[in-house]
Amino acid sequence: MSELKHIYLNAPLQQGVVVLPKEVAHRLGKVLRLPAGAEIALFNGKDGLWRAQLDDPKLGIVTCIECLRPQTVTVGPTLLLACLKRDAFETALRQATELGVAAIQPVRTDFVVKTDFNVERAQAIIVEAAEQCERLTLPRLLPLAGLKQSVEGQALVYWAAERELAATWSNSTQGDGAVLVGPEGGFSAAEKNWLKQRPQVRPVCLGQNILRADTAVVAVLSQLLRQ
Repeated sequence: MSELKHIYLNAPLQQGVVVLPKEVAHRLGKVLRLPAGAEIALFNGKDGLWRAQLDDPKLGIVTCIECLRPQTVTVGPTLLLACLKRDAFETALRQATELGVAAIQPVRTDFVVKTDFNVERAQAIIVEAAEQCERLTLPRLLPLAGLKQSVEGQALVYWAAERELAATWSNSTQGDGAVLVGPEGGFSAAEKNWLKQRPQVRPVCLGQNILRADTAVVAVLSQLLRQ
C-alpha cells in the first residue's frame, strides 16, 4: 500500500495537471496544511491510485505523476441497514466501508427512530472511511427503502437476528449476498414472521448478548467476509 495520504476525487485521473474542487483544495491546504511540493495519492473509484504532487495549495493545482495501483473492483455484500440514531448510523457507515461492503441500503422498519438522514454527510463519512482504509472504491449509498423492498431485491440475505438459530456460513456466498441489521428496538413481530417466511433470508446468531446495531454490523460483516 502507498504511504501517501489517500484523497478521493470525483473527477477523471490521468497523467498531467488536475485542478481540485475548492473543498478538496481547502482540506489539503487549510486542514491538512500540506505545502507546495507535497505528494498525495488520488483515487476516484475508476482510474486506479495515482501519485500526485501538490503544485499550488491555494488554487488546488496538482500534477498526477504515475499510477501506483490499477483499479480494483470491490466484490462485497450489500448492507441493508435500518435507520439508526445519528451517531450509531454514522459509525455503522464508517465501519461497513472499512470492512468492504459494495453498497449500503438504508432501510425503513417498524421500530426505526427516524426515517431521514443527511445524504451529503453520509456520503462524506463514506469518503473519509474509504480514504482512511485505502480502498479504491466507494460503496454505493442507495436511497432509503422499506424492509420488504430491500429484502426482495436480494438473492440471499444474512439476517443478524437476536437469539435465532445460526445459519451455515458458506464460501460460495462471499460477495454475493446481503446483510440485514435492524434498528435499536429490533424488528417487530410482524417483520420477524415475514422474514422467516422468505426463502432467501438466513438468520444468523451473533451470540446470547443483545448487541448495539452498529456493533452487530461489525460482527456479522466480519463473520461473512472472513469466509
